[in-house]
Amino acid sequence: MKKFFYLIIALALSTGNAMAFENEPAEGLSFMGIFGMNVSKLQNSSFLGLPSYSAKAGATLGIRADYMLPKAHGTYLTAGIDWSMKGGKSSNSIYFENNPEPLGSTKYVLHYIEVPVRVGFRYNALENLGLYGEVGPYFAVGVGGRHKCNIDADGTDARDAEDAESFNAFKNYDDRTRSFQRWDAGIGFRIGAEYEQRYNVMIGADWGLADIYRTSLRDRYFDQTGISLPKVHNFNFSITVGYRF
Repeated sequence: MKKFFYLIIALALSTGNAMAFENEPAEGLSFMGIFGMNVSKLQNSSFLGLPSYSAKAGATLGIRADYMLPKAHGTYLTAGIDWSMKGGKSSNSIYFENNPEPLGSTKYVLHYIEVPVRVGFRYNALENLGLYGEVGPYFAVGVGGRHKCNIDADGTDARDAEDAESFNAFKNYDDRTRSFQRWDAGIGFRIGAEYEQRYNVMIGADWGLADIYRTSLRDRYFDQTGISLPKVHNFNFSITVGYRF
């Protein structure tokens, strides 16, 4: 009776393994184009009157190369190159004589070229439906963007003020602006579903690990105020669609 019981367990395990690998992903290299929306934010520690940042929406697009490892039961490596809009918003601490309130906002629009490198695992729940998740670092360089300041006060034309207060996001200006360094790096993850080995829907998030304030800005601010600026990091949440070809 005991031998019969062990035989039943062995058969159940072998049947489960066979079903688990029945729809195992095909080995080899494939490519995927992606397009979607970012919701990004500059993260800092707001203190001593310095404004905190709120989120802003942007766009992203890119191309990925996925390599399904042989005999790895769904484990794969992926890398790509993306164009990604990041940044954030903050209120302006600008005070006028008869209106001691913040009178506008600054929008930080940062354009990056990013290279994500990740390891992932894919499971084909059905013959035509695959589920996957991946995690790993990314490396980025800023290629453009603006600081756009919108000031609205009695006697001040908001349009003219915005035109007068628009700066290149990565240029090292004087103490009127908070300029960012170009280089960034961090870690992120992505989960997604693929239908018919072609159509993909994905969500993901990236946490920047680099302080993107310029050192010269930080030193100048400390010399003028005696206050050390908090570190600022990129954070980004994305929703994308993709097509594998």
